[in-house]
Amino acid sequence: MQIYRNGTNGMDGLHLQQMKKFISILFLLCVLQAGAQKTPIPAHRNNDITQKMGYVDPSSGKFIIPAMFDFCRPFGPDGTAVVFESGKAGFIDEKGNWIIKPQFDDAQNFNSDGIAIVRKAGRSDNQDGHDPSNDKYAAIDKTGKLILPFIFRDLNDKSFPGTMVGRQKYKWGMVSTKGKIILPFEYDMINVHGSREVAILRQDSLLGVINKDLVMVVPMGDNMARFAGNSRISLYKDGLFGYCNFNGDMVIDYKYGQFAIFREGLCVIRQNEHYGYIDTNGNTVIPFIYDGGEPFVNDTAIVLKQGKMGMINSKNEILVEFVYDKISRFYFPKPPGGFVLIKRDEWYFIDPNTHVITPWDEWDQNDPNLNRPTTEPKEEDD
Repeated sequence: MQIYRNGTNGMDGLHLQQMKKFISILFLLCVLQAGAQKTPIPAHRNNDITQKMGYVDPSSGKFIIPAMFDFCRPFGPDGTAVVFESGKAGFIDEKGNWIIKPQFDDAQNFNSDGIAIVRKAGRSDNQDGHDPSNDKYAAIDKTGKLILPFIFRDLNDKSFPGTMVGRQKYKWGMVSTKGKIILPFEYDMINVHGSREVAILRQDSLLGVINKDLVMVVPMGDNMARFAGNSRISLYKDGLFGYCNFNGDMVIDYKYGQFAIFREGLCVIRQNEHYGYIDTNGNTVIPFIYDGGEPFVNDTAIVLKQGKMGMINSKNEILVEFVYDKISRFYFPKPPGGFVLIKRDEWYFIDPNTHVITPWDEWDQNDPNLNRPTTEPKEEDD
């Protein structure tokens, strides 16, 4: 994550050997974490990428679904997976039984509405072979029945409940899963928020915001509308940024010179050449006394002061003194992960929960703190 700050990024002088060691350890942790899951995972026979694929038990590494497929994708939350046989995609369950026989050129996992997007390859280009621009997309239910026909140049299920965002020719629109047009195909972009409550529409250079009831809560205009986290939308006017809620009500007036994102109810903002944090109503929570700062994650933010990095919590209490040249956050093997601190080429690890600092060479890679569940909110659309 890039820190919002003045000056350089503080990475000069790092040794390549130390960086390689750091990356190797993080990769090892990823592998160990993958072994802790229960869902079957795709694997090649004999770990040879030229051989067939099946699924192995993540604990034992033994095949529980034989390696008989050309290619396998990970299982989705509903317990089905997309697999390829003889160049066609179909769906199986966690026992390897066919749910939908191979018949598509490509397919995505089923979403929470029980709908999957499938692709049919278009005609081939005489010189270059397959031309993706000729492909057509459709949607199916769990019986394999087409609920939207192959008439779309692109299809996206990141949409309002019961709808899908599609592209016909060069414009985007929205259709219901029964085929009814909800929004005409006249937009250059339709970006539906992860909450499925509102969407940003773009038509040429104009943007607006519509809610799931198809009410325009922010009229189309030159407002540079962007999702800004914590149910806030950033808007632009006369060279300044402000924020509205999902009802279109302005909650923070146009007074900031930069776009920034809210995380855990706070947003790092630059004012008078310094950085501080405001809440979702525009109140100053942490004064503008820093030279740079990152968004909060798990009530912890990395900040810069007088050329050195430290860490604070949302009460502006200092968790790590400002003596480090670089602090980087990582999420391996899964959040909350930890932090790497660098001071004059000396590397340290900080526990994300206790904030105890340990020299890197003494860090216990089996520390159970690395496997604690995180309270980090789900990333919102920016």
